[in-house]
Amino acid sequence: MSKILEQLQTLMEAPFFQLGTRAVSLGAIAQVLLILLLALLVSLGLKRFLLLRLLRPLGFKQGTRESVAAIASYVSGTLLCVVLLQAAGINLASLAVVAGSLGIGIGFGLQEITKNFISGITLLLEQKLKVGDFIELDDLLGYISEISLRSTVIRTITQKHIVVPNSDLVSNRVINWTYANTKGWVSLPISVAHESDPLLVIEILMDSAYLEESVSLEQMPEVYFSGISVNSLDFKLWVWTNQIDQKFQTESSLNFIIFQNLKQHGIRLAAPRLDVWNRNPNVVIESAPEDYPLHAVLQRPLESNLDALSKPIATRDLLKQIPYFQKCTELELRKLVEIGRRKRLEPLEVLYREGDPGDAFYIILCGAVAYTLPQTGQTTLLKAGQFVGEFSLMLEVPRTVTVKAVEDTTLFALSPRGFKKLLHDQPHLYDVMVEEMGRHEEELSQQGRQLRELGLINSEEYNQNPVDWVRNHLERLFGP
Repeated sequence: MSKILEQLQTLMEAPFFQLGTRAVSLGAIAQVLLILLLALLVSLGLKRFLLLRLLRPLGFKQGTRESVAAIASYVSGTLLCVVLLQAAGINLASLAVVAGSLGIGIGFGLQEITKNFISGITLLLEQKLKVGDFIELDDLLGYISEISLRSTVIRTITQKHIVVPNSDLVSNRVINWTYANTKGWVSLPISVAHESDPLLVIEILMDSAYLEESVSLEQMPEVYFSGISVNSLDFKLWVWTNQIDQKFQTESSLNFIIFQNLKQHGIRLAAPRLDVWNRNPNVVIESAPEDYPLHAVLQRPLESNLDALSKPIATRDLLKQIPYFQKCTELELRKLVEIGRRKRLEPLEVLYREGDPGDAFYIILCGAVAYTLPQTGQTTLLKAGQFVGEFSLMLEVPRTVTVKAVEDTTLFALSPRGFKKLLHDQPHLYDVMVEEMGRHEEELSQQGRQLRELGLINSEEYNQNPVDWVRNHLERLFGP
C-alpha cells in the first residue's frame, strides 16, 4: 500500500508541462482545480445565504436581492481564489503571462463572450433590469428569472424559459413594464360604424371600464375619440391597473364586456364598406316592370338580432332629465360622462355606511334612497335630481349616516377628482348644493358637531351661519 502511495506521489510531482521557466506537475494542476472548486462552492453558498437569510428579512426587493447577492458572490469567489492560490505557493505573475497571451485570442475569438460579460456586470450594477421585472424585447414578453454574467433567462407568460445574451438587453431598446412598480395603463382601440353616436360610445366604454374588477380607480379611466377613418369612428380606452403584467387578462375581459355592451345598445363595430352600382339593373334581374315590387325585397337590408334587443337608457339621457343639466350641450354632457360612472342599486341595497370614508359624490338619476339620523330617528328621502354624499366629500370627514336604496335606483357617481372638475365646469352647482344642504338642517348640525370634535372648525363661526360657512369652504376646496 505504501509503495502504491509512493508511486502516486511520484506521478503527481513529475513535470507535466513547462510554463515559462517553471515545470507544472499534475499535483499543481489538481491543487488549482481544487482551489477553483472551493471558491465556487463558497461563492454559491454566500449567494444563497444573502438571498434567503440576510437580504429577504431586511425587506429588499427581489431584483435588488438578486443583484447584490450575485455581485457579492462573484467578488468573494474571485478574491478567495486569488488568496488560496497565493497561499498554495502558485506564482500569479506567471499566470499573468498566460493571461496576456490569452488576451490576444480573447480580443479576436471571444469578443461576444467578453461583450456579454461586460454587459452582465452593467445590468447587475445599474439595475435598470432586475430579476422579477416584466419586460418586452422585440416580440419577446416575459419575466426576468435570472441574470448571470453571460446571459439572462426570461420566463415567458407561456412558462417557456428563453436564454438571451446580455448584450442584447444592453444594446437594444427594452420595455420594462414594472421598472418603478407593477402599476400601469392598458390601452384598447375600438372602432365602430359611422352611424354610431360618439357620446354613447364614450359612455359605453367608460361603463365597461368600471365593470372590470382588475381596473383600478386610483387613476380614472379615459376615453379618446382618436380619429375618423374611411370605414369607422376610432376610439381608445385607457384604464389603470395595479398589475400591468396581467394586462392580457384585463384586455380580454374588457373586450368581452365592451362587445356585450355595444351589442346591447345596438352599436355596430366597423367593417369595410364597398358600394356597388349597377348601370342596368334590369339585366342583372330579368323581369318585367310589373314584377319590380316583388323583387324590391332584394334592396332591403337584412334584419339583425341587434334590432330586437331592448336598449338601456343612456346616462346622457338620464342626466338631461336633471333640471340643472337640461341646458347642457353635447360637449358638456360628454365631459360629464367622462368623469363619472353609473351605479345601480337594488331595493334595500346599501350605498354606504356610517363611518365609511367620504370618497364619492352621487347624483340620483332615477329611483330613491333614504337615510335615518341616529339621534332623532328622522328619515330623509332623496329622489331623482337630488344629491347624496356631498357632505362628507366636501368637508373631508367620514360618513355620518347609512344610505340605502328604497327602490331600483340609478346614481351618477363621481370621485373627488371628478367632483372638482364638475364644479369647475358647472360653477352654478355651488349655489344649488348649498341650497340643498340648507334643507337638511339636522344632518348639517350633526356634521358640525363631528367637525368640532375633530377640531376642524371654530364653533362660533359655524353656528352663526352654517350654510355660508359651507359655501365658503366649498369654494376654497374646489374653486378654480
